[in-house]
Amino acid sequence: MPFVTINEFFFYICVYCETEMTVRRLISVFAAFCFLAGCEFGLSAESFQIAFPVGKSSVDTTYIYNARACARIYDAVSAVSGSSRVIVRSYSSPDGKLSRNRQLARLRGTSVQDFLSQINPSLASSIDIITVDEDWEGVKSYLKRSNKEWKKDALEIINSSSGDKKALLQDLWVGEAWEDLMKYCFPSLRRVSVEIQNADIQPVTINEGISEIIFSQGGSKVPASAFNQLKLLVQSSPDTLFISIKASPEGTLDGNTRLSNKRIANLEAILKQFGYAGAVNVKYCGEDWEGLLDAVKASTDMSDKESVIEILSDASLDRDSRKKALQALSYGKTWLRLMDTEMKGLRKAIISPNMIL
Repeated sequence: MPFVTINEFFFYICVYCETEMTVRRLISVFAAFCFLAGCEFGLSAESFQIAFPVGKSSVDTTYIYNARACARIYDAVSAVSGSSRVIVRSYSSPDGKLSRNRQLARLRGTSVQDFLSQINPSLASSIDIITVDEDWEGVKSYLKRSNKEWKKDALEIINSSSGDKKALLQDLWVGEAWEDLMKYCFPSLRRVSVEIQNADIQPVTINEGISEIIFSQGGSKVPASAFNQLKLLVQSSPDTLFISIKASPEGTLDGNTRLSNKRIANLEAILKQFGYAGAVNVKYCGEDWEGLLDAVKASTDMSDKESVIEILSDASLDRDSRKKALQALSYGKTWLRLMDTEMKGLRKAIISPNMIL
């Protein structure tokens, strides 16, 4: 059976289902399967995921679809240099005792660290482990995608300051809620994600005092590789910094607006952390369709290039019509290619001490 990423899964669901409610129901049903299958759920192209059985911390390459995930990790890790950075995020599900879950999260992270070091010993000192003792955020994400009648009550319990969340959830709807979480949610949370940050690919470019910061798909955190340049920018003591923030066209318009706001907020927080006390002038550029057109024109290996250029250049098409036309090309493969390649450089902030670009 051919493998599809989670991006492809969501895309085909959205194309062939007529209503948002139908989409949400299908996502709710298959969310746990996608996690266990090792699909990339909100992860970048250089991120991978390993699943763990309940109560286990050793990497089992035969478990669920770990064989495929580990094979992809092997290829990626073997190809990177010792100057690259690897982020290992280790999780446990909330069922069981907190002390045991903390231990499992830590041991799973260490187990994956050893696994990666065996593949490429030069990375041994470049692996950072981040542990999440009990992934309540993952539970909330599952609930938000579900259509369960007890969804609202469960979210209120999780968001409350009560220290007895598990007992309250176990009693909710006479145990039905907890049974559902145990069966469909918790298995997907017993995981370790591996993110490879290639030191040869810097998300910051500099040209005459201008800094360009590239964000990950769907991400709002300022990449660590941008910190040094931002420090230098602050040390130059500008009275005002001008920031142009742009988003790639995938996703909803409201979602991209919220994402731009988060990116600006995080960027301003980092600048303040580095001691910047001057003014910040922000220009929100919205979705960068013009940048996408330029990227497509510069492409040399796109099979539908002329069709894509024709659609992007058609001034009579509104935003939604343009997206639907692009998504229809080659049964959706062209749109997926655009998201993974041409849109990569559009998720950015441009910072200048002189003017808005």
